[in-house]
Amino acid sequence: MQCSAIIEEATDRFIELYGDRKEGLGKSIRCGMAWIADAKVVLMVTRDQHKPRATDLRRINRLIDLAEHLKRPILVSLQLLTYIEHGLCLQEIRNRKEFDTTFLKFISHPLPIVTVIDYGILQALDTSLKISDSLLVRGAGSTDFDQTCTKDGLQIIRNVDSDLGLKSSISDMFFQLLTVQKDDLIKRRKNRLRYANS
Repeated sequence: MQCSAIIEEATDRFIELYGDRKEGLGKSIRCGMAWIADAKVVLMVTRDQHKPRATDLRRINRLIDLAEHLKRPILVSLQLLTYIEHGLCLQEIRNRKEFDTTFLKFISHPLPIVTVIDYGILQALDTSLKISDSLLVRGAGSTDFDQTCTKDGLQIIRNVDSDLGLKSSISDMFFQLLTVQKDDLIKRRKNRLRYANS
């Protein structure tokens, strides 16, 4: 899903946050507090056709800290996690510190991280995203995702429930993941990364 679609279709309310703005606005991303059905989350998405820069990464780091402080899960876009996991945001070597910090903060976030993607994009991925605890897939697809992905590191991949709709499916997934112990969420992410790299 594109940035604009996530904000418009998946949220009931969105308040964008910028921090103190001392290091710039971080214009390549949109982040803030979001309300989705019964879930209160921190939303992080890249603006359409933009790659995060160092300023954006520092803004993301502040939002991850806020999410932990407020005990809120994170809804993050496919594009943003792809940049973080594969290092595509590194246009200059001096961004390495911001990249590493952001990557580690996502891995150690003690609350669920969920991504919504379209079925066609999922089919094109070489590998599913490892940081995200769940991928919610929009669009037709007959594949039974849950069994396969649970074996490969307990990541939940599920179709958006057509009866519930997008917002309620996201909310339902967050509440399901909130039953998992915090240490287990972090351990699962690390195991997925280890499994992917072996």
